[in-house]
Amino acid sequence: MAELLWLLIALALAISGLSGYAIFGPLTYRHLQDQQRVVGESAFDPPFLRWILAARYRYHGDPVLPTLATPARWLLATCLLGTAGVLAWLVWRAL
Repeated sequence: MAELLWLLIALALAISGLSGYAIFGPLTYRHLQDQQRVVGESAFDPPFLRWILAARYRYHGDPVLPTLATPARWLLATCLLGTAGVLAWLVWRAL
């Protein structure tokens, strides 16, 4: 029973993180496009995802950018944590 609770919590984290990032990620990317500072080709491009996770937005000097990028960073980390939890559950079930 505890393993199913683990799976439910991990899935909830992955889905909520992904749906939240689907809002804040493109908003952040669009803000960078408006400032002529583009990282990657889209909000779901690996260079942009690394840029968000590494918090490189702090060094741009734009006062609005952290208010968009910080929630995107936390939600992306939540999605990755939930995905890791689901993968850990799958590995545990396979043993």
